[in-house]
Amino acid sequence: MTNDSTAQDRQLLHDYSRETRDPYVQRLLAELLGHVNRAGFERTAGAGGGNTRDLGQGRYAISYAHTPDMTRTDHLAVMVHELTHVAVGQAYDSRMLNFPVPALSAAEEARVRNETPGREEDFQNAGLRRADARRRDAFVDLVVGNVQRLLDELRGSGLPAGRQRAVRSKLTDHMRARPYHEYDGVLSHVLIWADLDGVDRSSAFYRSLTAMVAQAADWRAAGDITLPRRRRGLFRRMGRALARAMGMSRRR
Repeated sequence: MTNDSTAQDRQLLHDYSRETRDPYVQRLLAELLGHVNRAGFERTAGAGGGNTRDLGQGRYAISYAHTPDMTRTDHLAVMVHELTHVAVGQAYDSRMLNFPVPALSAAEEARVRNETPGREEDFQNAGLRRADARRRDAFVDLVVGNVQRLLDELRGSGLPAGRQRAVRSKLTDHMRARPYHEYDGVLSHVLIWADLDGVDRSSAFYRSLTAMVAQAADWRAAGDITLPRRRRGLFRRMGRALARAMGMSRRR
């Protein structure tokens, strides 16, 4: 039996899916609503964003800060962000990392669980250490390039100045901190802001954002990602310099 918060949040997402006319949002919500019954939603006091925990066996717990003055736009964006983590976890069986990684052995699972009980991030980092280094680095190259493109195009998006500041923070702070974990979720979050805050749909920002959202959705549908070859020479050095400037780490 669902609690009131979970029932209300699920209804809010269903209502939005019927209201929006943006085809990219419609496609995203169609995917996410297929997973909505996997998650319970808990509203917490105070500031901050959301958190999703993988409970195992296809079940998840989503919690997020909710205040009386929280706007419907921000409410929906946070829920869509967190449900995207659920979709990622189901697509790749990767503890919500944005691409498949080798499964941990039973001994590795036990070691991580005993060292830091309850820290999802430590399981993710253990999985990343087992992933191919070139694949990890190519993924971060892609994230760095896409973040920079969106930042460059943000001024012409038609979004209000306050929302542009929020988008800039979301792109840099969240993707910078955990690019392997936050890429798909942040794209979803920014898409909802763009839809509800009146983005200019003829802008380069909207075209780039929706192309990235669609690519990530295609990867989840396929259960794997397709990365371009890594940059060489000047472009590779530029990518590394940008990653350092943004604090984006390839190995965590």
